[in-house]
Amino acid sequence: MKIDQNMFKELFFHFQRDSLFRNSVYLMLATAVMAGFGFFFWLVSARIFSTEDIGIATTLISVTNMIAVLSLIGFDSAFVRFLPNSDKKNDQLNTGFFLVSLAAFIIGLFFVMFIPLISPQIGFVRESPAIIFAFISFCMISALNMLIESAFLAARRTKFIFIIDTIFSIIKMTLPLAFIGWGALGVLSAAAVAQSVGFLLGLGTMIKKLDYRPRFVVSKNILDLVKKYCFVNYIAAVLNLLPVALLPIIILNHLGAQQAAYYYIIMMIANLLYVIPQATAKSLFAESSHDEDAIFENLGKSIKIIGMLLLPGIVIFMALGGKILQFFGKNYSSDGTDFMYLAAMAGIPIAIYYIFTSLFRIRKDLSALILTDIVYAGATMGLAYALIPMGLTGVGLAWIAGSSISGIVGYLFMIREKRCGSIRIGYDA
Repeated sequence: MKIDQNMFKELFFHFQRDSLFRNSVYLMLATAVMAGFGFFFWLVSARIFSTEDIGIATTLISVTNMIAVLSLIGFDSAFVRFLPNSDKKNDQLNTGFFLVSLAAFIIGLFFVMFIPLISPQIGFVRESPAIIFAFISFCMISALNMLIESAFLAARRTKFIFIIDTIFSIIKMTLPLAFIGWGALGVLSAAAVAQSVGFLLGLGTMIKKLDYRPRFVVSKNILDLVKKYCFVNYIAAVLNLLPVALLPIIILNHLGAQQAAYYYIIMMIANLLYVIPQATAKSLFAESSHDEDAIFENLGKSIKIIGMLLLPGIVIFMALGGKILQFFGKNYSSDGTDFMYLAAMAGIPIAIYYIFTSLFRIRKDLSALILTDIVYAGATMGLAYALIPMGLTGVGLAWIAGSSISGIVGYLFMIREKRCGSIRIGYDA
């Protein structure tokens, strides 16, 4: 018992002293809270909406997330890289918020225009101007919420992300009951209202805790500083997003709404694993942006954190995955357990991929970042399309293979740099 107490004390003091560990934990907790309450959100939704409604709604939510990430135009990475040492933080924040909002509006509008070509099953979004306006607003708010999280990460104040996401998730869990009878639109509306609450909480916290002063302004000096970095990281983000965003549409079109629902729910659960390397890699990026000389020390800490948490997590998911799915219904468990196992095993190569891409961002090896992401997106999407006749099992194998191949490519780039003796930390915007 004494040993356990000492271990908890040591862990607590480590949490207090080590900002990389502390911010990683807060990001993991934020995602865990969202996933945990999201589990109940989808559990309630699965009981009061049909499987087809869930499949269509999850596809639309995935598309909304895709539009939000596309709308970031690299400002999420630019915030983390440039805000820590900036003497014009408000100008950078306002420039980013304005341009990201504009991008989300334009991309959302284009998506609505081309829905008949992309996926006719979600054509109800075009049924009225009110639904179109609500959908585009949902896209804009989702993008701004992602940018707000980047601002808190840049300030190394991720505890606010955890607090806001907790409140947002509790509210979201109760909302499906307010939209009974609305079908897929009801599920989408519940998610949109929750995002709006999260946005207001995030904006208010930035104003109070980060001394942010909102203004409708675009600073030319800020654009000149970050435009090249934004562009390269934007391309990398788009490539990283493609498998996550397009696979639900491929599954919906080739396997049907039921399989799309199984896929979404399982990937939502698997993200509890993926958040471990993702959050740690984000903290590695933020910490090294504050202190570039500590990059290798931070890398060692990051690998330890991931190994300590990810491997036991995979074992737990492999043991309990089928039982967890039973909460959503018998069909989710019987048809989705095999994919659940594959999604869990994908955690290891995905962790390697996240670490390498963060290193390339920190070291400013932007060509390696782009090429690694091209391999990741191309291999995962190509294999998924080729293996789709195998159902969700083929998609799971594609996730493992695609991220593994990209990890190998990332390793080869690191070996190349080591042999050339190049350590690319400096950056001239």
